[in-house]
Amino acid sequence: MEIRKSHYLQGAADAVGLTVIIDVFRAYTTAAYILNQNPTALFIVSQAETAYKLKDNYSDIILVGERKGIKLADFNFNNSPYFISRENLTNKIVVLSTSAGTKGIIAAAQADTILTGSFVNISAVAEYIKYKNPATVSIVAMGNNGATPAAEDELYLKLLNELLTKKIKLPQVEQLKAELRSPAGDRFFNQITQQEMPAEDFDFCLEIDKFDFIIQADKIKTDIYQLKKIDNYLTQDR
Repeated sequence: MEIRKSHYLQGAADAVGLTVIIDVFRAYTTAAYILNQNPTALFIVSQAETAYKLKDNYSDIILVGERKGIKLADFNFNNSPYFISRENLTNKIVVLSTSAGTKGIIAAAQADTILTGSFVNISAVAEYIKYKNPATVSIVAMGNNGATPAAEDELYLKLLNELLTKKIKLPQVEQLKAELRSPAGDRFFNQITQQEMPAEDFDFCLEIDKFDFIIQADKIKTDIYQLKKIDNYLTQDR
């Protein structure tokens, strides 16, 4: 198994094989919390305009997303796992659009299979990759706005690579929080940004292995992918 590590939107565009698009703060933590509620469907789009068009087609659609951490106009919720956890999204159609993570999946046009990367299901992702044993794995840290380093994404990339190449013990949650509290987590504790990025999001994003499912992205159209929860991957090929 060849493991390729890369970054940002260009890294996503260059990704091949089984690809993991990492966005810890907060897109793919939010996606996990959405899928845990068993919505009818969860779509991701890179352009807000695509989300608005989808809303025109589905009267009861829920729009979730942000740009630079700020909720998009006419969207129902910000990209916040804490806010989402307080809602009932069962049997709802949800669309997610963010500054980095969702754009990374759309950009990964050369990938054979695309998975999302966040700490809430990192062990499940590692187990799935080892189970599939693909020739090539691309791990892409999307960073801040898909353009600059983000410590949380870099740490996920490092830990996932180690889970795939050696036997390691993942850090305890409190250790993870201490390492990422500042400067990576500063946005969640600044009173100016609390309304958009609550402190609870920091805790939600770093709850290692809260979920035992993986999230796979399947292409629907050029700017629309569907995220699907897969929790029976050890038996799906039998």
